[in-house]
Amino acid sequence: MAAGVALVGAACAQVVVLEPGDPIAFVQQPQTSHVLAADGTVLAALHAEQDREAVPLDRVPAELVAAVIAVEDRRFFLHRGVDVPAIARAAVRNVEAGAVEEGGSTITQQYVKNTMLGPARTAERKLKEAALAYQLEQHHSKEQILERYLNTIYFGHGAYGVHAAAQRYFGRPVDALTLAQSALLAGLIASPARWDPHTRPQAAGERRAHVLDAMVATGRLDRTAAAEAANEPLDLIPLPTDRRHRAPYVVEEVRRLIARDEDGAFAALGDDPDERLATLYTGGLRIHTTIDLRMQDQAEAAIAGVLAEPDDPSAALVAIDPASGAVRALVGGRDFYDEDGPHARFNLATQGRRQPGSAFKPVVLAAALSRGVALERTFPGGSSVTIPDPACRGPQGPWSPSNYDHRAFGPVTLRGATIHSVNTVYARLAAELGPETLLATARNLGIKGELPAVCALALGAGEVSPADLAAAYQPFAALGRRHPAHLIARIETADGDVVHERQAESYQVLDEAVAHLVTRTLQEAVQRGTGVNAAIGRPQAGKTGTTDGSTDAWFVGYTPDLVAAVWIGFAEGKIAMVPPRTRIRVEGGRWPAQIWAAFAKEALADAPPREFEVPEVSLVTVEVDISRNCLPNPYTPPELVQAREYLRGTEPTELCTEPTGPPVDDVPDVTGLTRATALRLLRSKGFVVEERPVASKVYPPGYVTGQQPLAGGRVDPSVGKLVIWVSVNPREHAVVADVVGLELESAVARLESQAWVVQSLYVCPEHGCPPDARPGRVWEQDPPAGSRERLHSVVVLRAYPR
Repeated sequence: MAAGVALVGAACAQVVVLEPGDPIAFVQQPQTSHVLAADGTVLAALHAEQDREAVPLDRVPAELVAAVIAVEDRRFFLHRGVDVPAIARAAVRNVEAGAVEEGGSTITQQYVKNTMLGPARTAERKLKEAALAYQLEQHHSKEQILERYLNTIYFGHGAYGVHAAAQRYFGRPVDALTLAQSALLAGLIASPARWDPHTRPQAAGERRAHVLDAMVATGRLDRTAAAEAANEPLDLIPLPTDRRHRAPYVVEEVRRLIARDEDGAFAALGDDPDERLATLYTGGLRIHTTIDLRMQDQAEAAIAGVLAEPDDPSAALVAIDPASGAVRALVGGRDFYDEDGPHARFNLATQGRRQPGSAFKPVVLAAALSRGVALERTFPGGSSVTIPDPACRGPQGPWSPSNYDHRAFGPVTLRGATIHSVNTVYARLAAELGPETLLATARNLGIKGELPAVCALALGAGEVSPADLAAAYQPFAALGRRHPAHLIARIETADGDVVHERQAESYQVLDEAVAHLVTRTLQEAVQRGTGVNAAIGRPQAGKTGTTDGSTDAWFVGYTPDLVAAVWIGFAEGKIAMVPPRTRIRVEGGRWPAQIWAAFAKEALADAPPREFEVPEVSLVTVEVDISRNCLPNPYTPPELVQAREYLRGTEPTELCTEPTGPPVDDVPDVTGLTRATALRLLRSKGFVVEERPVASKVYPPGYVTGQQPLAGGRVDPSVGKLVIWVSVNPREHAVVADVVGLELESAVARLESQAWVVQSLYVCPEHGCPPDARPGRVWEQDPPAGSRERLHSVVVLRAYPR
């Protein structure tokens, strides 16, 4: 103890000696911080309870006082501002634990730190803290110090002082708090974020029990009362919604970024999350974000316009300026302030990690092109594939992925496989490249979250956030140059001092030619592939993604001026977005593509359309037979000759050995073409074509969705015929055919050929199956035969069980 007094005495010589009187002159009053859009518009005012009522100590329940002393400073009434035994005890426990498990600061020291010195942790500052605490107790009574402490300490969610905390968490004045409520508040003082009862109720309950045990240990509470209080519900009131922010997901992300400070950019605001948040709410900061308010409003409107029904799933959108990485719009859900939505305040744009499906394929494409794989290289198609490579083997055996809806393809180029999202080709490519290559490319492009080093990553097996995926596509729009995505541009103090300013940085992560070829391919994906619904009337590129079971749907689109990732799904996760749960079967090419189109048209309305930049090096343009990826010979049909760009050194140099005469039986690939273009091409080759309507889940009306024979097959046009399936207008109405009495398979085939969406059930009637029921026969259809319904509507068939 003598050593402790000597330490304090030595320190006193270095600080201003307090004269008798009110030490409030030393107190730095909290100031409101502001979050600003890029144009200076205030998005939110973040502040402590400046209008709080400071309450006298006699209004504070004795149980709350006892709880605070028990958990924060048990020897408060015994020491003289500095508790040397407590400091020694804490030091020993921290050494034993190998981490800071316990602090030794007294209530008086905490008051000094919070009101006079600030949070910095230098040896000199700690010395001054101890000295001021010692001197403070020479001029003020314990009761006066305790009263000031209880009126200034931070309890989280902007609540400073016990009265504000009682109102914020329980909706009652401080003198009406129960024992359980008092213990909960006392437990928050050490770390409001760590034990936040709104976001971490279990941890908060455990902390409350710890406080109650401390009260028992100090003789201020009996064990029975402590046990009863520990078993009470938390009994919180909802957080206030009257102070609604503009762009609330943006404001919440600013708060999260500052609290977490993953790269140390905000160290000037505090050493740990609680200190940084306290500075955020009291420091009078001006936080300049990169948000373009016009784009932000347009993003929110685009989502609301497509997902207009209350039972529709959630959505998230992140838009980035590809030339700088600045985040221009961020929507993390449908309604941040939805009191009935348990996940409303969870930011799906930055924290929601879901499988991207085929939206990950451009990452794989970039990896392949970077390693010399040509876009025109032909791969086997099929509807499924088994990969024998041991590196791709899973716990259930060899990896055997299938195409979406088990769609079959003939031989297909890498370009075609990307445009039409052919899983079998990308599975073969993943085995060839190896999972480590895929992972390294994802990291280089800017995906930060954890990803598995597995071949299935090529088909979107890893989980990413919309922010991750938007960042990964940004280099494609900037000729391979990555500008790291960022939301906070600058932070100033109340005095105008800049404590953080984002410095421009960029890295060449892809060869310019590789990025250009990725973009050229993804342009075709939105022109004639799975992303046709994303058209915006200007040069653009993009890719759809839909996970197995339709639980997540994506579209990532970009132009030279804008990159945006759109995700749709249920916040709870793993809920299939198919009727009757959703109005339609949700896929990347539908609602997500529509949201992108609605957003991008408005966001770019004032920007003149412009083409993507073409690199000056590494590319060569060659006219090739696009069906064989060789140089055309005299018999190559003109419609198969197109100019294609190649990475220099990968272009074809050999003359095609086929055809050897005028074409009579080669079946071209017409899937994804318009009906008129497909018919003109096929009939020019002499094929007899039969058209069949189909309710397409991928293509808009008037596009070919499939063909038989497949591309590369053979048919004699003089005697055979070629069948194409054409997507029909979903607004057309038709009469539902009578299929009662047919075998279920025949009934389904008949209705699907007429553009109905069929759901089938094997089930008996309500009063049981009749003795003469024939298994597999349809006994009821809904709507009934003869009904006039909108094409693509659902027809439910019920058949006798087999």
